[in-house]
Amino acid sequence: MVQKMKDAFVGIDLGTSSVKLSLMDIDKVSHGGVTRKYGLNIGEGGRAEQDPHEWFGAIMDGMEEIVSKSDGLEIKGIGLTGQWSGVVPVDRNAEPLKDAIIWMDTRGSEEINKLTHGFPSVSGYRIDKLMKWLNKTGGAPAHSGKDSLAHILFIKQNFPEVYEKTYKFMEPKDFIAAKLTGKFKASWDNIALLWSTDNRDANNVRYDDDLLKMAGVSKDKLPEIVKPTEVVGELKEELRKELRIGDVKVVSGCSDMASSLLGSGCIDDFKSLIYLGTSSWISSHVPFKKTDIFHNIASLPSGIPGKYMIAAEQENACNCMEFVTGFMDFKGEDKYKTIDELVKSSPAGSKGLMFLPWLFGERAPIEDPNIRGGFFNLSLENSRGDVVRSVMEGVALNSKWLLGTVERFTGNKIDELYMSGGGGLSPLMASIFANVLGRKIRVVNDPRFSTVNGAAMLAAVGMGKLKFTDLNDLSAPTEDHLPEEGESSIYESEFQRFIAYYKNSKRISGRNHPA
Repeated sequence: MVQKMKDAFVGIDLGTSSVKLSLMDIDKVSHGGVTRKYGLNIGEGGRAEQDPHEWFGAIMDGMEEIVSKSDGLEIKGIGLTGQWSGVVPVDRNAEPLKDAIIWMDTRGSEEINKLTHGFPSVSGYRIDKLMKWLNKTGGAPAHSGKDSLAHILFIKQNFPEVYEKTYKFMEPKDFIAAKLTGKFKASWDNIALLWSTDNRDANNVRYDDDLLKMAGVSKDKLPEIVKPTEVVGELKEELRKELRIGDVKVVSGCSDMASSLLGSGCIDDFKSLIYLGTSSWISSHVPFKKTDIFHNIASLPSGIPGKYMIAAEQENACNCMEFVTGFMDFKGEDKYKTIDELVKSSPAGSKGLMFLPWLFGERAPIEDPNIRGGFFNLSLENSRGDVVRSVMEGVALNSKWLLGTVERFTGNKIDELYMSGGGGLSPLMASIFANVLGRKIRVVNDPRFSTVNGAAMLAAVGMGKLKFTDLNDLSAPTEDHLPEEGESSIYESEFQRFIAYYKNSKRISGRNHPA
C-alpha cells in the first residue's frame, strides 16, 4: 500500500543580506531551512541597490536544497515575503531594466520634498496634500526618500529612458512572484508605501486615481493589487522541470514585517513583536487605522485581510554588530562564541561607553536620514567587551525609544514582547533587551526562520488548507527573559544619556555627508 504524502509548503523570505527558504508541512512542523547570501551596493548620495538576478539565482539554488529535504512530502504551494519599500523596473518578461533600488536608498528625497512642499504646511507637508494622504492611505511619503514612491520618482527624473521602457514597477517580493509565475501582481500591504492606495477598507485596498495623479505615477506601470492570501499563479513549467516537482501554486504573501507577526504567532490584536534582523521593528495587529506623522508610525494593511498592523521600523539593528565586529580580528576564534564571552566580561552600561546605532539614518520614532551613529565616551579604560556590549545596548536603547512611542500610539501598555529575527539567537541580546526595555521578552522557537515559516504557512492559508487562527501556536516561545531590577535602573539612566546624545548629534550630523 502506497502511503499518502503529506502536504507541504515552501516559504521564501527575500531579505536585505540573504534569502531564507523553509519547508513546513500541513501540521506546522518545520523540515528545515536554508540561507543564500548576495551583495548590497552602497554608494554616494544615499545609493542602496541590489542585483535582482542575484536574488533569483539565490532563490533557485536554495529551492534545490529545499526540494532535497521533501522526502515523504508533496510541495503544494510557495508563500512569499521579504524586504519592501523597494522598486524593480521590469519589462513584459519580468526582466529587470536596472538594479533594484531598495528600502535603504535616500536618493529620491529631493523628488519627495518637491511633491510634498507648499503653503500652508505642517511638518513639511502642504496641508491639503497631507490630508488626502492621511485620510486615504493612513500615512504620507517619508521625506527621507526611502519609500517606493520616492524610488519611482527618482527613476522618472534621473533615468527617463528606464521609466519609459518599464512595463511594471514591482516591489522586491512581487518581482519574485512575477519571475516564478509570469504574473504581475502585488499584495496590498506590500505596496502601501507607494502612498497611492485607498486603505480605508482593510478588506478592499485599491489604487486611488486622485493620489496617483498627485504623485505623478502612471497606473499602467503598476501591478494589479491582490490580497496577501491570493494565489498569483502556477509555478512556471520550466521551473517545475528544473526543480523536478509537481504542480505548485504561488501565493502572493506579505511584507517581512507582516509575515514576522504570522510566523511568531502574533495573530491577536496587540500581541506585540520585536524583530531583530538587519533592521528592527515593533509591531502588532491593531483594530484601527491611525497615523502619527511626527514619529513616522502608522497602522497599515496587514497580511491578514481585514486587519491593520503597526508599522514602526528602525533602520539599523543586527547590522550594527556585523559592521563593528568587522573591524575586529578574531584570529581564527569562533566569532559569535567569542562575542558572547566578551559581552559577559563587560558590566551593564559598558563602563560608560555608549553606541549610537544610526549607521544609515533613522525612520522611527524620528525620521532623520542624516543622523549618524558612533561611539561616545570612549576611553583607554574600555575593553573589546565594552565595545561589543555597548553595540547591543545601543540597539536596545533605540528600541526603548520606539517602544514608548508605540505604546502612546496604541494607548496600550505592552507588558511582554515576543522576539524573533537573528538577534533572538543570542540569549545575551534578549536579556539586555529585557533589562533595557523593562519588559518580559519571549524568544520564539526558531527565531531566525520564523518570518519565512510565516510565509510558508500563509501559503497554506491562501490555499484553504489552514486558517489564520491555526497560526496562534506556530512559534511557541522557548525562552523567557525577565528584567532584573538592578540592571534596569542602570539603563533608565543610560536612556536619558542616549536621548541627550541624539539631540546634540542632530545639530552636526550629515554636514559633510552627501545624503
